[in-house]
Amino acid sequence: MIDINFEWSRSLAYEITGAGNMRRIQPVGKNRQRFEPFKIEGDTPLFLRFAQLDRSEESLLRFARAWGLLRCEKQSQGEFLRDWESSIDAIKTMATAFGAFDEQPGGELQRASPGTLAKVSELDVVLRAGPGRPTLVFKPPRLLEAMHLQLSTFIAGHGSLGACKSCGTWFERGGRDSRRSLAVYCSETCKNRFNNLRKRGKQ
Repeated sequence: MIDINFEWSRSLAYEITGAGNMRRIQPVGKNRQRFEPFKIEGDTPLFLRFAQLDRSEESLLRFARAWGLLRCEKQSQGEFLRDWESSIDAIKTMATAFGAFDEQPGGELQRASPGTLAKVSELDVVLRAGPGRPTLVFKPPRLLEAMHLQLSTFIAGHGSLGACKSCGTWFERGGRDSRRSLAVYCSETCKNRFNNLRKRGKQ
């Protein structure tokens, strides 16, 4: 069994400063909160939440307030918005190239050829004893690497990403902990909404 053991910290507040190409997300104040991002419950994995950001300053700031910065925990440093945008592209490129998406919206899929290697993360790998079988634990150093690792374990576990037939949101399916591989709705709510609209002749 493989486990991702990742702790990170976030400031209690963030703001966007600078101008033009130098706009950045900056921590505010000295207080920080330590937490484990992957132990926070939710229907959408963190890598997918990040990949689906619309790149607006508001969405990037909301993500930082919830999860912290991508690379740095120092209270005195911020991160450029342009680096966040390129990190979103990197997640999407990896997901597409290694077969996470069943189809690519707005274009053809560009798959990696067999034998292609992609560096996922610099990390510590430890073996943790337990009451049962030992667990292999991956410990990534930063939030961005942790999301790449989360995506990689999802792909290697035969999961895929599909677009919800009702709302268009991408969701996991086919992986160990996700919905069945043929699912077309991201939630029961979307399934019921689509069926109700169809009954009323709006779909």
